[in-house]
This record gives sequence, structure tokens and C-alpha cells, in this order.
Amino acid sequence: METKGIDGMCRCCASSGIFKDMYATYNWMGEDEIYANMLQYCFDITLSTAEDQNNGGICEVCITQLRNAANFKKQVQQTEVQFKKLLERKEFSPKPVKIEITDMTELMDDAIHSDNEMSDSDAEFSVNIKRESPEPKAKKRAKATSSRADDDTGEPSTKRTDLEPSKRRKRSKKSTESATPERIEHRVNLTSILQHSNATPFRDKTMRGKHRKIRKIGTESSELNDKSRGHELMKHRNNIREILKCSNATPIRCHVGIGYACAFCDKQYPDPKDLKKHTLEEHDSKTKRKFMEGKQMFSYIVKLDITSLICNLCGTNIPTLEQLIDHLINVHNRKFYIDINNHILPFKFDNDLLLKCVYCVSFFNKFKALLEHMNIHYRNYVCDVCDSGFVNKNILLNHSEAHKKGVFKCDYCDKVYDTYRKKKSHEKAVHIHLNMLNRCGYCNERFNTYSRKLEHLVKVHGVQSPALKCQACDKQFETQKSLTVHVKRDHLLERRHECKICDMKFFVTHQLQQHMIKHTGLPSFVCEVCHKAYKRRKTLKEHLRIHADDRRFKCEHCGQAFVQKCSWRGHMRAKHGEAV
Repeated sequence: METKGIDGMCRCCASSGIFKDMYATYNWMGEDEIYANMLQYCFDITLSTAEDQNNGGICEVCITQLRNAANFKKQVQQTEVQFKKLLERKEFSPKPVKIEITDMTELMDDAIHSDNEMSDSDAEFSVNIKRESPEPKAKKRAKATSSRADDDTGEPSTKRTDLEPSKRRKRSKKSTESATPERIEHRVNLTSILQHSNATPFRDKTMRGKHRKIRKIGTESSELNDKSRGHELMKHRNNIREILKCSNATPIRCHVGIGYACAFCDKQYPDPKDLKKHTLEEHDSKTKRKFMEGKQMFSYIVKLDITSLICNLCGTNIPTLEQLIDHLINVHNRKFYIDINNHILPFKFDNDLLLKCVYCVSFFNKFKALLEHMNIHYRNYVCDVCDSGFVNKNILLNHSEAHKKGVFKCDYCDKVYDTYRKKKSHEKAVHIHLNMLNRCGYCNERFNTYSRKLEHLVKVHGVQSPALKCQACDKQFETQKSLTVHVKRDHLLERRHECKICDMKFFVTHQLQQHMIKHTGLPSFVCEVCHKAYKRRKTLKEHLRIHADDRRFKCEHCGQAFVQKCSWRGHMRAKHGEAV
């Protein structure tokens, strides 16, 4: 996406130039990136900002390092989960030393006697223990020469140079073991027991190599997981490359800015037909072979335009993606892997006004809404809490944040929320510099609400969003939410909020609250001009228009204007015979 750069300083490396906005939304490999949020996620760094001033940007070099850091953090978090599962399945225990004792009474008597009176062998043993240094030094290889065999006093050295090389290596290895006070005390006690009793030490053969096997199993398990993920990713890449090579299907990187973005360059098109034409004419097979390179399995997703799908090998028209794959396997003997979950989302743009799901009868006027709907048909990863399905693991992890309860403080004010999603919604709605979703793709102007953005697109850029049509009464709506509310309220007659006094039911809570004034409320809203009292603020506001002579309801036939809508309706019926 062509985005206006910021002339100033890079907030990460202090270099000067024209850089990307830290708080703007950029798309890379099909995913939205906000670099200020990535800094907060990776390093818990919140950049300071000043209103009406240049707050700097971020250079491409720092963007690459920040992106790698974010991916590495996700990798470590996933590895930690696997490691904890491995620990739950395996038990790590030290190697025991068993001692066989034939006469416990004799052993205890000898041990007590050895504390009071030390024999010659004990003294000899104590001297040997003292020779072990707490911090052993690495020994140099000794040679059997007279100069090195004698010490500084001229006396013969106690080092044995007549041993075989294999025995010298074994003795050197044992002497380099750390002689901690606990280890020395343990050896003294064990040696005293062996010298004053007929106890016989032996090694438990069942424990031999247990730790080595556990370490080996852990290493092999990690390697198998890495190989499995890599092998699965290879299968996915093979399948999409075969589809792009053998058909006219075209990938969509995302829908952002002014329209649908090309998966191989930065161009965008409001009409998906223009994107399809651009991809087929300007990007060759060599470029398409590199599609999805560098993409990780946890975020793997392909958005594919299959409008007017044709096999390039034989020219056959094929209606669905599944039939295309079967056709390429059975007719042209192309290699596909069908033992993996499907991460390819097909889309058709036959209707110029609305977007229709290829698997059901659902209609949408926004590509983002259709993309979220596709998770219903692709349940590759399922949430353990609410049983919702998702295409890839990355979307599932983002969804799981909604179920986490805790204390989440706003990064820009003192408000606190019990979920992370509520906190982010507050920041996007209240703190304008974070509200990146309601930004015009043509001029980058930002808006507080989505409706204001739509109004701006129509008035300034002449972009009219396709309206959603009700299947029951042919009414049209700008958003899917307004259409859903209309169907539930007017056609399904949904009334979930019931009055406990008169059993009346209402569609929303606000209507019930307004109704309860009839039972419990007194006129509390008083006009300051004529001192009339009303039970509702809305009624008082309508009354104040009389004092202000606000004649907003105007007859289009004779030009007469009225303060209240009911007066205008009476005029239209009486004077012009129209029922409005």
C-alpha cells in the first residue's frame, strides 16, 4: 500500500530520513502490522508522543529486526507450551546408589566406634581426600622424563608416569570431578561404612542410562515436531503452487486501503476483476513459484480468487476449487497432498454488489466480514472454551485473548478492564492515534467512527459501498449489523427484555428502561422557559425546539415548515393527500 512517509527521525535507531508511521497499519505477507504495538508486545516499550508534532517513524532496517523479534517471541512461547507437555509425560529423577547391608547392629557399632578412634587406614584415607582441590585445574600431558618427574626440591615426584595411556586418562578424568564439601562428606561417610562393615555397594541396572534415554527422547520429540511442521508446510506450498501453475486462480494478499492488494507487488484495485487481470498479465510463473515463501505454519492462510476458474492444461471450466484439485489429480496426474487440513480460502466475485460465500447462502458487503465468516467452514483449530473454529493457529491465539480474565489497564489513561479485548476496544475508540481501522485508504484521513468514514468516502472520493438487501422486505442497509438487527426486530419479532410489572417485552434494554418510567418515574425533566415537566430527556429536547423555532420538517410541495414531525405528517395528509 502506498502510504505517505514521515520526514524525521527513526524512533528505533535515531537515523534521519522519510520513514513509516509507527502508529499506522501496514500489511506484510497478508497480515496487518502496527509497529508501535509490536514494540509493546516484544519489549514492553511504550513510545512517548506529542500532539500536533512530528513523532517520528521507523526505518525498514528496524522494521525487519522488529518483525523477526515478534516472530521469535511467538516461536519461544509455542516451544514453552510443548516443553511443559513433555515434562508432564516424563519423570526426571537422580540415579540412586543402593547398599546391601547384612548386619545393621554391627554396622552401627562400628560407625560409632570410628568416630571416637581413628585407625591407620582412616588416616590414610583422610590424606587422600585432602588431595582433591575444590577447583581442579586442567592437567597437562605428562612425559616420562627425569626433568619433569622431579619437583623443585629435587625429590622424585609422586606422579605415576609408568601407567598405560588408557589408565592415565581414566585417573585424570576422575581427579577432575568437583570436590564440594557435600561430596567429600558423602564419600567419607560411605567409605567409613564400607571399611567397618561387610556392606556391599552395587549399581541398579534398571536405572542405567535412564537419564540418557529421557534426554534422547526429548531431543527426538523436538526434532520430530520440527520435521513434522516443516513437512506439512512443504505440502501446503506444493498444493498452492500447483493450483497457480495449472489454473487461472489468483491469490489476494489482503483487502486494505482502496481495495484488493496484489500478492506479488504493492498495487491495489477496488475491483477484484482488475486485480485478477493484473496478476495474470504482469506476474509470470517464476514469480508465482516464490509465493508463500518465508511464511510460517502457525499463520499460513491463502485467499484465492476462483472466479471463472479454468484449467490451464486443457481449458476446462471448473466451478469449485475442490473439483479443480480432483481434476488435476485424476486427469493430468499432478501431485497433491490431501492428507492435510485445507488452508486455502476460495472466493468468487460474480455479484458486483454483494459478496457471497462459496459454501453457503450468506451475503456480505465487506470482504473483511466474509473473511471472518470463512472460519465457520474451516475448523482446523478449535477453541477449547467456546468451540469456535479457525483457519490457522494464529487466529485461534488472537481469539483466545477474549477469554482471558484479569486486570488490564489502558496504556493511555487510568481506566481498567477485566479483559484484554475490552481494553483494546477502548483504546481504539477513545484514543484517536490508535484508531487505525477507520482510516481512508485514499487520503489517509482518520475518523472516530466507521459511519463517518463511509460518509467521507461517498462525499470526497465518490466510493459507494454496496448495500445489503433484506430478503424479506427488500430494505437496504449499509452494514451487516444493521441488517441483522432489522431481521431480528422486525421479522423474527425477537423480544428478550420483559417488564416484570405489566409483562410487556422489548427488543433492547434501553426500551425497557424508558418503559419503566411509566411505572416508577415522575416528571423530572423541566423546561427552563415554560416550566413544563417531562418524564424523558428526549421529550424535553423535542419540546425545546418549539422555543427555538427549529422548523426542521419542511413540506417539499409548498415549502411550509414545522417544528414537530407529527405536525408535518398532518399537513401532508390534509393538504396534499399523502400518508407518510
